[in-house]
Amino acid sequence: MNTTLGIERERFIISRSDNKIVSAIGTLLPKVQEVGENKGLPVGLFGYELFAGQIEDRTLPCDSLSMLMNALIANDSVMDEVASQDGLAFDFSEFVEESQITNLEVNPFDQRHKNIWQSISAERRSAASRVASVHVHLSVNECRALALLNACRKKEIERLISIGDHSQGRRIETYRKMAETDGIPPQFHNFEDVIAYINDHGGEKNVWDLVRYKPSTKTIEFRMFGATASVHEVIEYVKACLELL
Repeated sequence: MNTTLGIERERFIISRSDNKIVSAIGTLLPKVQEVGENKGLPVGLFGYELFAGQIEDRTLPCDSLSMLMNALIANDSVMDEVASQDGLAFDFSEFVEESQITNLEVNPFDQRHKNIWQSISAERRSAASRVASVHVHLSVNECRALALLNACRKKEIERLISIGDHSQGRRIETYRKMAETDGIPPQFHNFEDVIAYINDHGGEKNVWDLVRYKPSTKTIEFRMFGATASVHEVIEYVKACLELL
């Protein structure tokens, strides 16, 4: 099968007046979605994270690195246009101090996220709100999914973390504190074990490993890379994941 490539990127929303992170996703996201659609971009490329001070963009499955790069650049153009009109900008730090955040709020769009926010401690809310990452998706069949998951042992995951680390390990340490897991998937005997593992967690969204299989997209998702403003660096993340194939 041909492997398609996809990206999800997180970034912090900041006020241009003081460069503080603001919980502005409630007003920013609908405008970004509207402008994106007016420019002819596919629906559903922009979304939210748990923390209301972040925005996420994603790509459709791409057949090549050049197609992926163009999709990321198009997303950036839309978000920059809308943010500048609202006195906002973006911070691409992968880790921030809580003092940089004006207020900790959950996004207003997702009831599941609201439930998570209410169920976790103040310490875990803070941890979840201080990290931003880039997620790489590779389309896989069942055989490749099993092989990739089993290849991602501690040493390999730590190597991939180092490729996208801009915070001397603080982001990944904070993420692990929030997720309450080291993020390393178990060893699986067969693909049925993979699906059982996901079901035991209550679905794919509740598997917080740094490498996970997503039945909804039939992709392996690599979640260990730090946020970056550089599209070229994102492409290097993808290349590192492709090498595992």
